[in-house]
Amino acid sequence: MRKLKSIFKSGKKTLKIFESAKKFRGEVYENERLYKVADFFGKNMDEDNVKEYFGFNQSYKVPFERRNGKIVLFPVNKQKRIIWTNDNYDEWKECMIAEMSEGETEEDFDYERYSEDCSIYIDDERANLNVNVDGYIVAFANLGLWNGRFNGGKVIGTNVKDILSSDCDYCTWYCDPFNVKMDGSHHDGENHILYRVAENRVQAERLVEKIAYHGMTEEQFRHATKSLRPYVANVYGW
Repeated sequence: MRKLKSIFKSGKKTLKIFESAKKFRGEVYENERLYKVADFFGKNMDEDNVKEYFGFNQSYKVPFERRNGKIVLFPVNKQKRIIWTNDNYDEWKECMIAEMSEGETEEDFDYERYSEDCSIYIDDERANLNVNVDGYIVAFANLGLWNGRFNGGKVIGTNVKDILSSDCDYCTWYCDPFNVKMDGSHHDGENHILYRVAENRVQAERLVEKIAYHGMTEEQFRHATKSLRPYVANVYGW
């Protein structure tokens, strides 16, 4: 069974990339009409290869969700609203150099200082997000481990600030149009986490068990829970 992996836009053209157990499939649409299809086999194939084949190098990735079985796309300016990240060192350094005080040099803004500032910033965001939810926050995680990719779940707690914790080297917590998520990377690969709200502790623990041992999918998880986004959006005025 194939699964829609990603969607890219380039001008008036749209590229949909599907993934199944043995292959990727690329479908290019223009004015909602399908006009080019190709299948790709091989262990080294990924969505970048598919994009390159169709000439979608100058493109952007479009966030999407399924609603009642239909794919809904979102505008570029609503793709992400960043809560906190430690994956923007170059931007931080450029900003600090532009505003540096007398006596400071560019060498003062090294990665060690950036890490110290990140520790301060994440504590600030934990203070901002010190908000209790009506229920229990549950994480649905797609984890990149040394021996492959696996799904897992975790009961986070009742306070939004508790989501801002990870073992990844680089993390970005953000809101898309409907959910709160985290993308992280580490020496074994990448982690992608979706945070949603269960009604109570019992339901939260059952969801974690279903994810870990009974193959619960992310779509099933979303249907069984409520979005955490309203709590975060209320804090930042999103």
